[in-house]
Amino acid sequence: MTKILYLSAPANYKIYRLANNTTAGFGLPTLIMLGLLLVVFSCSPLKKLHQNPTFANSFTGFVLFDPEKNQVLFEHQGSKYFTPASNTKLFTFYTANRVLGDSIPAFQYRSHGDSIWLWGTGDPSFLNPELPSSAVYPFLKDKQIFLVRDRFKEPAYGPGWAWDDYAGSYQRRKAAFPIYGNAVYISWDSLSDQPRVNPPQMIDSIAFDQESTGRTLLDNRFTISRDWQKNDTIDIPLYAVEHHYQRLWADTLGTTVQWVNYQDHQGSKTLYSIPAESVFKRLLQVSDNFLAEQLILLCSWQLLGQLNSDSTINLLTDSLLNDLPQAPIWVDGSGLSRYNLFTPSSMVVLLNKIYQEVQEDRLFELLPAGGKSGTIKNYYQADPPYIYAKTGTLRNNHALSGYLITKRGKRLIFSFMHNHYPGSSTPIKLEMEKILWQIHLKY
Repeated sequence: MTKILYLSAPANYKIYRLANNTTAGFGLPTLIMLGLLLVVFSCSPLKKLHQNPTFANSFTGFVLFDPEKNQVLFEHQGSKYFTPASNTKLFTFYTANRVLGDSIPAFQYRSHGDSIWLWGTGDPSFLNPELPSSAVYPFLKDKQIFLVRDRFKEPAYGPGWAWDDYAGSYQRRKAAFPIYGNAVYISWDSLSDQPRVNPPQMIDSIAFDQESTGRTLLDNRFTISRDWQKNDTIDIPLYAVEHHYQRLWADTLGTTVQWVNYQDHQGSKTLYSIPAESVFKRLLQVSDNFLAEQLILLCSWQLLGQLNSDSTINLLTDSLLNDLPQAPIWVDGSGLSRYNLFTPSSMVVLLNKIYQEVQEDRLFELLPAGGKSGTIKNYYQADPPYIYAKTGTLRNNHALSGYLITKRGKRLIFSFMHNHYPGSSTPIKLEMEKILWQIHLKY
């Protein structure tokens, strides 16, 4: 397996503040380009971004960057900190792509006869119906399994996560040995006219035709509303602690499973599960929070030999990300936490680092494409797409950061962030769409 790890950040990116008309030291070609930019943006909604009535009751930041010229073309509050929401996943993708290589490590193991000791890496793929299948199940089936509990060094929920979102499909528990994506999936089999449940042993824990859909706080008792549309699949996080994992692993594999304390892993081997690309694509396209958190744990295993998100994020911030214009305040992999704070300028520098290291065809295949795929399928519509970007949305906060292709084929990098707007995000998104479309047409 190819493993690539660079803990020294590349050279700092030189940023010209063209938005402030700083021309000192520029040669004639750059001054001519600057004049053209002023003509372009004098007719653009960007000229009076701070006066835009749609953004009047919110806090807005925007940076537009030309990676070919290595120049900032426009900046509005680019150095201010914003709640990034799922734009945080761009940080997770960048670091996981650098640290993990091309395959996801399923676990470390040491075997003796029909017994096998496993050290968890945080791999989210084992029997996860949203990811490709792997060789893990046949490798483990019918073996006596010992799960070593020494490496998971943190709570199952991230710092600043909302406690009352425990039953939301977007807030699953982190774990060293997740199974079935740490969720129960409920659909309707039209042939038998009966519910279909995965994992199947949870069928007796589900009560249908209830007032609401959800789960009890500290147990796996689920309720499904009588208003449930039977053509939908519902996924609800499992309340998974040691005895739950033990039961699920044992029932699924048809074997004996025990938890054990630290065992010497000297001489252990690593089994790999699925291509990292399949995890990265779902991370960015669907904005899968669970995968984001588990990817940070996988990086922790790779870098530190334990599963500790906080220590790993601190290490990454001090190494791979030590050249950002403003130091990120980064606390989780998914962006669920409102403790995360990034600036548009730092986001653009991160995106430039990604653009320099990841082949464009691959990168644009991984990211949501405007009007075509992922979380911006219904926005930024054009054929071919002109926006490839990651969204980030929490209540009263929305961000979009990524790459814009102009009508002339120019590649630009941008970060557009909005915090603290009242009401729906729809007007914000529609106004962003107008502005980015004008840049596409005019630059």
